[in-house]
Amino acid sequence: MADSQLICLDDTHVNEKVTDAQARFYYSEGQRRALQELVANGEPGYREQLQKGQLRDFLSSRELRALPDGWRRYDAHLEGGGAGGEGVSLAYWPECSDTEVPPLDLGWTDKNFYRGISRVSLFTHPRKEENAPHLKQVIREMIQQAQRIIAVVMDLFTDRDIFQDIVDAAYKRRIPVYIILDEEGVKFFLEMCKCMNLNSFQIQNIRVRFVTGVGFYMPSGKIKGTLASRFLMADGEQVATGSYSFTWSSSHIDRNILLLLTGQNVEMFDIEFRELYAISEEVNLYKELNIASPFHSGAGISEFRSSTVSRKVINPKYGLVTGAAPGEMFWASRQRQEAQEKLEKNEEESESKKRLNQFLNDLITVEQVLPEILESIRDTKKDEEAGSSVANGEANSKQGKRFGSEFFSRKAKRPPVMNTEANSFAIESCVLKVFIKILFFFIITGKMNPNSLTGDKTKQSACVMS
Repeated sequence: MADSQLICLDDTHVNEKVTDAQARFYYSEGQRRALQELVANGEPGYREQLQKGQLRDFLSSRELRALPDGWRRYDAHLEGGGAGGEGVSLAYWPECSDTEVPPLDLGWTDKNFYRGISRVSLFTHPRKEENAPHLKQVIREMIQQAQRIIAVVMDLFTDRDIFQDIVDAAYKRRIPVYIILDEEGVKFFLEMCKCMNLNSFQIQNIRVRFVTGVGFYMPSGKIKGTLASRFLMADGEQVATGSYSFTWSSSHIDRNILLLLTGQNVEMFDIEFRELYAISEEVNLYKELNIASPFHSGAGISEFRSSTVSRKVINPKYGLVTGAAPGEMFWASRQRQEAQEKLEKNEEESESKKRLNQFLNDLITVEQVLPEILESIRDTKKDEEAGSSVANGEANSKQGKRFGSEFFSRKAKRPPVMNTEANSFAIESCVLKVFIKILFFFIITGKMNPNSLTGDKTKQSACVMS
């Protein structure tokens, strides 16, 4: 147990009262009652509760108008949803209350240990130095130079130049982009997107979500807060944060400062972004912008699957029960589609190519029948071989006799070279080549038939013999 919990178990311990004069003063039960009266009975009830509890006025006139507008009952989302108008009981029902953490399905940076050299740079608007870059220039250069990841947390995002750089990074360089907005700023962000005429391929690597503030909880309901954080993280190595918002007014009219952090200073922003993303709600750009989703062909626009369903779809054992590929498997479906188109293209061959392939296959596999002229040449070849063997024997005997007498003579004559065998092989190969060329010509032109084959052979043999 913590030390504070152990101290509370002591019977002699009395909790120290923290007054509003102390620095650690944060929560006051009297202020909570005053806010309850403000929501229930308006400003008169708030003033009356201050006098009753002897409290100082702690709200401005702007807060007195804004806080009642941000109050919501806890069961406001259940109106008209229950059977007979009955509300849900206070019992724990996991299937009704538990929500799954949204996944960073496009990937995240692996910079967990070393993030580079830690540096801090300060930029202001208006500029303090003449050569200093403008705040908008710093932001755009970070986006254009990003290589792995872009993460944005912004209360109001309406600058088209900055968003166009984000779209180009996601579409042209295939960089994952995550954007978290305040709930009240989502409608202005969508107005900007509708004016840019985006398509499905430009936003398929962009995830947009929204969050609200911490809020103030009371017995009757909750006062909703807003998101006031503003920072841009690129590649998990550098962060730009400050009072600068991604709007035209903030870059031209308002006074702002911008801190550029690198190295280990980025780690806390990395953790903060993932925590905000875990409690955020989805903004379906395909549905809001009336764009057909590329992840599911057919009717309508469907939402992205949860992380559990995505893991099951990726697992091979669930491949037989999935109908369409999810967003994470979009690249695989495209590869399968390209392979199928290539196969269909190969099947659409012309008739001449099919005939050529069939001829070459038959030429290799089917036993070739030699023409009559080749058989006659083969017979003459055998006779010539027999005659040459006899002549070679006589020449060898004569040469043996001369070898003893002319052993030391330099004028010994060599026997003549017999060229009959080489000539016969040359004739046979020449005739075979001519026959194959003629057969190939008839097959390609489609004029060949079984009856004309023998006639062509005889004509060819007669021509060669002549």
